[in-house]
Amino acid sequence: MGRHELPPETGAFFINLDRVPVRRDFMEAQFNHAGLVGATRFGATDAQKPGVVDASGYVAGTGSRWGLTQSEIACFESHRAVWQAVVDQNLQAVAIFEDDVEMSIQAGSVISALMADPDAFDMVKLDYSPKSLRFGPETRIAGVTVRPMLEMAPSAAAYVLSQRACQKLLNWSEKYSDHLDDFVSIPRSDWRMDQCFPAVGVQMIWSKQQNHTVEEVKVSERSLDQKTNSGLDKGPLWFRLRRELVAARRKLYWRVGGQTRLLEQGGYVGFIPCADDLSV
Repeated sequence: MGRHELPPETGAFFINLDRVPVRRDFMEAQFNHAGLVGATRFGATDAQKPGVVDASGYVAGTGSRWGLTQSEIACFESHRAVWQAVVDQNLQAVAIFEDDVEMSIQAGSVISALMADPDAFDMVKLDYSPKSLRFGPETRIAGVTVRPMLEMAPSAAAYVLSQRACQKLLNWSEKYSDHLDDFVSIPRSDWRMDQCFPAVGVQMIWSKQQNHTVEEVKVSERSLDQKTNSGLDKGPLWFRLRRELVAARRKLYWRVGGQTRLLEQGGYVGFIPCADDLSV
């Protein structure tokens, strides 16, 4: 296992609640396994603290969903705080992790390579997603194999951003009503997002190694708290109908030739492959 230093003027953070130190220990062990030097803990917004999300940018109906639970808002605000820190500290690139990511031994070299060339991307997602998705033709960034992401992915537990991308996300999220996973992977005209192929990380909930991990790591503390995960409002009828129409339009595009053209051009449809030392 090699040791991989972060390039100058870059950073790596894992988001962790103060009251779940076992996850901090888990992530520090994962960075050590991956050989990535210099990753640090970033305190998460705690949904259990009264009033902690009162000043958030969440506004019902301004995004792809109407309502968000208090836990989902806190998750979004945690990531948003990292984006703000990157801009404030004038970091050129950042790797962001949630605190339950099993990492490949290849992750350190992949991350350090990507962050040395922040002008080549907005976002590169590092982790596996538990859903069949569509991707563009294979290409390379700083020697790392990636594929352009063409649709929203249900996971954003590990990703790399340029400083430019952090500023874009901050601007777009002044008001939001999206899951964090959805928000960072919405296809936009001014948003270059790629998926690391193969993935070099996987959340423990999807990993076959979860049975060898303590309960606090393999089960999200956020999902266990009923108080911060209840009262979800799906919105008025007009909003739900509009959302269904948008989804139907996307599906129709792929069914009437979009997917065939994608595959002919070297695209990929399916589950993201993982590095050989990861199992899902």
